[in-house]
Amino acid sequence: ARAVCALLEEDHAAAGAEFAAVLAAQAENPTTFFLAGRHGLHLLLRVVAGDAGWAEHAEVTAAPAGGMRWNRQFVLLATAVLHGRDGDAGRAEDAARRALDAAEPYPLGRALGLRLVAEAAHGGGWGEPAGWLRQAEEYFHQRGVAAPASACRALLRQVGAPVRQRRAGTDRVPVGLRELGVTSREFEVLELLVHRLGNKAIATRLHISPRTVEKHVASLITKTGRADRAGLVELAVEHR
Repeated sequence: ARAVCALLEEDHAAAGAEFAAVLAAQAENPTTFFLAGRHGLHLLLRVVAGDAGWAEHAEVTAAPAGGMRWNRQFVLLATAVLHGRDGDAGRAEDAARRALDAAEPYPLGRALGLRLVAEAAHGGGWGEPAGWLRQAEEYFHQRGVAAPASACRALLRQVGAPVRQRRAGTDRVPVGLRELGVTSREFEVLELLVHRLGNKAIATRLHISPRTVEKHVASLITKTGRADRAGLVELAVEHR
């Protein structure tokens, strides 16, 4: 659960660390629970990052757990990425189609998967990366999950696709803060201050520059009347 939460905060390093902890725990205490990532989502993360290839893929698919539907959606996306890297766009697209069929009952898993593979698909010239990113962005935006929604918009810009403006996100800003003029983007920054992150870490999660984060923090201090960043952290905790 913490690994998935990390992905929803665009902290892929933390997600990898959480999955590693799960694997270590399961090595010490074997279990029949096969949905904790090893046979699906963790493989996809490693493949996307370039840390796993066909050998690791074969190890996962050799186990029956890799065929369980929740796992299968991610295994097939990993298959697509690997075929794409091999230059086989046809097989990559076929695997992606089968992955999306498997993901139909799992809207969260589907959105996560699309967000994770779109960049590789664009780089490899296969699939529908712009369309996939729009679908994932819509899912995350509608549920107020700011970090991956922002990541999808940033990736859309990278692939040269039009990006829908989301100024309507101000409805997520608490009324009291909205009355002070706090924007939706400033509120996204404020939410991340709860974790006591630095400007660079916040910038990475929201796919903006550290300088832009610095400006948002300065604006928040001015608008809210807080004395400093520590005061903003306290405010963020109040609105958590």
